[in-house]
Amino acid sequence: MTARGGTPSPGGEQEPLFTRTAVVASCLGMVIIGALIALYGPVVPALRDKFSLSEPTAGLALAAQSLGAVVGVLGFHSVHRRIGNRALLISSYLTMLAGTVTFGLSGTWPLMLGAAVVTGLGLGGVDFAISRLFLIGLGSRGPALLNVAHGCFGLGTVLAPAVIAVTGPERYGATFITIGLLTLIPLACVRGVRARPTPAELAEASPAPAHRSGGRGLAVVLAGFVAVYMLHFAVQSGIGNWEPTHLHALGQSMTGATVATSAYWLAMTAGRFLVAPLARRWSPAAIVTGACALMTVSVLLVPVPGLAPWAYAAAGLCIGPIFPNGLNWLNRSAPASGSAMAYVIAAAMLGSVAFPPALGAVIEEYDVGALPLTLSVLCLVTLAISAALARRLRGARPGTTPARAGVPREQTRTTTTVRTTGTREKGAS
Repeated sequence: MTARGGTPSPGGEQEPLFTRTAVVASCLGMVIIGALIALYGPVVPALRDKFSLSEPTAGLALAAQSLGAVVGVLGFHSVHRRIGNRALLISSYLTMLAGTVTFGLSGTWPLMLGAAVVTGLGLGGVDFAISRLFLIGLGSRGPALLNVAHGCFGLGTVLAPAVIAVTGPERYGATFITIGLLTLIPLACVRGVRARPTPAELAEASPAPAHRSGGRGLAVVLAGFVAVYMLHFAVQSGIGNWEPTHLHALGQSMTGATVATSAYWLAMTAGRFLVAPLARRWSPAAIVTGACALMTVSVLLVPVPGLAPWAYAAAGLCIGPIFPNGLNWLNRSAPASGSAMAYVIAAAMLGSVAFPPALGAVIEEYDVGALPLTLSVLCLVTLAISAALARRLRGARPGTTPARAGVPREQTRTTTTVRTTGTREKGAS
C-alpha cells in the first residue's frame, strides 16, 4: 500500500509522496535522532575522564549538537525548495552520518565539539524534513503518523541510555559510529520519497492560500506557537534533568530516582503513541490545550507527599502529544509551505539548550525544593498562551481534516481514491 499525499490529479486522485517503506524508514530516522540527543548525557563521565574536563565542559557536546540542530533546521529550510524533498533528506542523513562517525573517531576535544555541531546540522534537517513532509505528504493519516514518528523519536531517547548501560560509557566511540551507520538504512529508502512537489510548490499550485491573515496577525500567531514550544520544552527538559535530584532530596535512593526518571521518559513516549488514533478525530487545538492543562495539573501534584514520582510520570504522558500535534495545529494556522514550522522547531531546540541551565541557576539559588513551583509557573504560562491561541484561531473548526500546505480547505475535503493491491480505499486527503 502507498501512503498518499502531494498534488491532486485532475481526477481527484493524489500522487504519492511517500511509499510505505519510506514511511517506516523515516520513523527509523526519528529513532536515530532521538538516540543521538539522549546519548551525550550517559557518556559525560567518559568524556570528562578521557580529556580531563570539568563536568560543565564535558556537557558542552550536547549543547554543540543542539545549536547545530537549530542552524540545521533554518539552513535546510532555506534550501528545501531549491533542492527538493529527496535531496533534503539525503543531505541531512549524510551530514548526520559524517558528524557521528567523526565524533566516534575523534581524539581531541575541539574536533569532537566540531563533530557534534555537524551531527546537529544533519539532525535538525532530518527532524524538520520528516515533520514537515509527514504533514503534507500523508493526507488524512498525516497527523496520526506524525505522532507515531515522534513516538519513535521518544523510543530513541529511551534506548540510547540502555545501550550505554550495556556497552559501558568508555566505549562511546563504537556506539556513536554504530548509530551513525544505522542512518544508511533510511538513506537507502529515500528513493521512496518523491523529490517534488515541495511545500512551497504545493502552495503555488493552489488557486488560493490555505490561510489568510495580515502580517501582524500571523506574527502574533507565530509568536504564540514559539512561546508554547519553548516553554513546554523548558518543562520537559527541566523534569528530565532535575527530577532525579529532586526525588533524591525527598528521600528516595539515587537508583530509585533514576528509575522514576526513566519512567517519565517512557510515559512521554507512550503519550505520543496513545494520542495517534485520536489525532484524526480531535482537533489539534483541543489535543494541545488539553495536554497543557493536564500537564499543569500533574506538575501541581508534585509537592503532594508520596505523589512526586507518579506526578512526574503523568506530566510526561501529557507532555508527549504537544510537539507533534502542535505542528499539526501550526500547519492549519500558518501552513508548512512557509517558514513558521522551521522557526517553531528551531525555537523548541533552542529552548532545550537555554532552559536547563536557567533552571539550574534557580535551584542553586533557592535549593531543589523550588523546582515544583518553577515548573508550575512555566506550565501555567504555557497553558494560558495555548488557550489564547485556541481562542484566536477558533475559525479552524475542530475535527476538520488538516489542510495540506498551500491547498485550500475546500480542496482538502475532496474525497480521493487510494489504490491498494486489488482494492480501492477512500479517505479525506
